[in-house]
Amino acid sequence: MIQNRISMQILSLFPELIPGIEQVVLVHSEQDNDGLTGYLLRKSDQGYTTDQIRVESGSTFFLSLQENSLPYQWFSKDRIPFEIISKEKVQLTIFSELKNSVLMILYHYPESTLTDLFFIYFNENLSNFLIDKVSEPLSAQHKNMVGYLLSNSIKTLYQVFSSTKQLTTTFNDQIQAIVGDRDRLKEKIDRISGKERQDVLKMARHYLNKVAGELGISASLTDSAKVRLRDFTGELYQLEDMMREAIDFAGALSSASAPRQVLLADYHIRFPEKPQEKVSAEVMEGLPQRYIKTHLLLDRLELAATGLKERRTSLTSVNVGKEFPTPISAPAITDALRKHKKRIIHLFDQYPEKWEIIRHEFRPIQNILNAIQDFEQLSA
Repeated sequence: MIQNRISMQILSLFPELIPGIEQVVLVHSEQDNDGLTGYLLRKSDQGYTTDQIRVESGSTFFLSLQENSLPYQWFSKDRIPFEIISKEKVQLTIFSELKNSVLMILYHYPESTLTDLFFIYFNENLSNFLIDKVSEPLSAQHKNMVGYLLSNSIKTLYQVFSSTKQLTTTFNDQIQAIVGDRDRLKEKIDRISGKERQDVLKMARHYLNKVAGELGISASLTDSAKVRLRDFTGELYQLEDMMREAIDFAGALSSASAPRQVLLADYHIRFPEKPQEKVSAEVMEGLPQRYIKTHLLLDRLELAATGLKERRTSLTSVNVGKEFPTPISAPAITDALRKHKKRIIHLFDQYPEKWEIIRHEFRPIQNILNAIQDFEQLSA
């Protein structure tokens, strides 16, 4: 529980709050005061240790302190009417040791029935406050001042720790929500991706049966062929030619001259290569050398745009760049068009029937053509 963790954190700070303190007892009430949990912070040769203790014998006493609601009270050793027993049922004499004065500090958790009771054991002089060689006992004025200051200091610590815990809890909740959204999105993507792979496999089987029927044979896929087909990312219409080529290849490798049954493995299936840009020899021969690179650039853009349109994908510079044999960035496309601007205009005039898609639908090219038209209109 958060409250219990805060109580334990504050208990651990007492050696810094009160240097040299010998021991502090914390009694933490559980929800609705159904149970009490005790802890003992004690100074030892190795430093401070914290142990859980049994405090059932003082439940009536603790209840009276909670109902009294005084933020702090002082007790002498002979006014502590209960014993505290360790978990091993060994009686601790913490309320009957030498001449200690005990300060009780009560803290009520806001909007809750939970309470914490701290019993702080002071020396009867001022040595706990770093005043050496002072044998003067703690006076009533001293005790009132110490009780007031420590009570408010502990209350402030509770507020600080509670705020921090609340922020941490909120932050953790938000992180968990983000992680949950991410996991759900991943599951959704995996389901969609899995469905798409199954669709590819179904379509491949359809074309396989179609081609096999035309050839009067039977054909089936091995597990390795199914795995390979699930990785296919090309166009579905290409699957028919792929299945036809795979059957031909498998038949050619068969020992039978005319196999009636073909079993396709992964090595029988070849994915179609992406079409490379082609510039006819006639065109290249008729072009001045300075226009060849520009012509190639326009051909690559047109080829990329054609592939995107077939898949009904947006014709953006980012998407076009990804379609290049070696993908390039959108800024690289912009820079290339800027450098080839004059030669692009010349080639568009010389070949009005070419590059139809980028001429009419690719915005960076349209911007170049529109700028020329605007200039011509202003000059007229």
